Amino acid sequence: MFSRKDRPSIEAIVLLAYDASSFSVDKLVQSIAVKQRMTTNYNFDVRKTRLENGLVIVSERMPYLRSVSFGVFLKSGSRHETAQQHGLTHFIEHALFKGTRNRSVAQIAAEGDSLGGHLDAFTGREMVGYCNNVLDEHLPRAFDLLADLVTAPALDAAELEKERNVIIEEIKMVEDTPDDIIFDLFCENFYPQHPLGRTILGTAETLATFKDGVVESYYEQIYRPDNLVLAAAGNFEHEEIIALAQNYFGHLKPRQTPLVPSTPQSSSTITQRHKAELEQSHMVIGVPCASVVSDDFYTANLLSVILGGGMSSRLFQSIREELGLAYTVLSSVNPFRDCGYLTVYAGTSTDQLQPTLKATMAELQRIKKEPVGDAELQLNKDQLKAAVRLNLESASARMSALAANEMNFGRFISPDEVLADIEAVTSEGLYRMANEVFQTEKLSVMVLGNLKGFKLKRSQLVC
Repeated sequence: MFSRKDRPSIEAIVLLAYDASSFSVDKLVQSIAVKQRMTTNYNFDVRKTRLENGLVIVSERMPYLRSVSFGVFLKSGSRHETAQQHGLTHFIEHALFKGTRNRSVAQIAAEGDSLGGHLDAFTGREMVGYCNNVLDEHLPRAFDLLADLVTAPALDAAELEKERNVIIEEIKMVEDTPDDIIFDLFCENFYPQHPLGRTILGTAETLATFKDGVVESYYEQIYRPDNLVLAAAGNFEHEEIIALAQNYFGHLKPRQTPLVPSTPQSSSTITQRHKAELEQSHMVIGVPCASVVSDDFYTANLLSVILGGGMSSRLFQSIREELGLAYTVLSSVNPFRDCGYLTVYAGTSTDQLQPTLKATMAELQRIKKEPVGDAELQLNKDQLKAAVRLNLESASARMSALAANEMNFGRFISPDEVLADIEAVTSEGLYRMANEVFQTEKLSVMVLGNLKGFKLKRSQLVC
């Protein structure tokens, strides 16, 4: 299992666009000519069914494949936890692989390997997923295994104790990875005292409290059919998926009351954390930006791509190629259903933090003062659109897209719509957004490293 980090690469951002979240539901395609010019020439045999207990099934038939990608997705994640439950969603994800009422831990591993697929799971801040990719002939067996994990976990106390120790080691591993932990630290300060600001993994202190029915109680609360989406893509018939879902999930009782998380207020703090053993210092600068359902989502993503989305991006060319200050510099959009933030990250020696910061501020000032030219805008649009098209080659990406679009928008969103929304972004829109979000008083900064007396002041963040 792995924990999804809310720090997607450019490719992952585009995958989110088709895969997990990202466009305005009611936005019309700007022109028929644009849509025709960008057509993908794919046929999407997508169908949707809702069982009586609320479980939603979405599938895409791809008869030219010999495989099936399918998954069960929970419409809640770590942001739905209370402070006392911090890390419980991720803990349960691990616990479901520690044996069921029908299979031991070893049997789960052996059966998963024998199918030759890729059985895995992830926990995010807004969703949890259990997925598999197998040959089409193995779908019934693979579905039986995955459904058993989700619906009939043993939650054995001895196994849970062992897994508690495993997760503590996972927390330590993240602590030892500065370019990972700095994003958790940034989020903690950006969304203070809010579940979105807390780590997905939890802490050793909260993990120690997950005993005496706590795990079972929360599992029973959130693993309900009306809080689940079943998605599949590959070589099968939709009726086959319905029959499997009815057989394994049809008996479950609905929760009936949806989980409604609170929306956080962002904070523009400057935080420094000294860690003497680090060779590099790491810096994240962030500002609030568009949510996954905002009309401005693609404007925010293109703004991020232009700034730090690849080798031709402004920050990469300035900070790495021209000034030689850092090996890694990038920007990304981290979207949620009701909020989001855009970050710029750089890793460099402490002695070079000041010039790196100065160069970053210069690029933020430039994008606010000078509208992006047509050629640069089109280059970055083409980069995003190419990534969208490439993701169509993956059945697992298309399966995940079905689930995420259902959760966020309640409908299938075709890649043609995504491509049209990307193409519709204008230089004027980018200029407006840059001036809205990049304001000195809005910037939140996290610095981690052997800081050697380095002090960051708000006056250095003029943009």
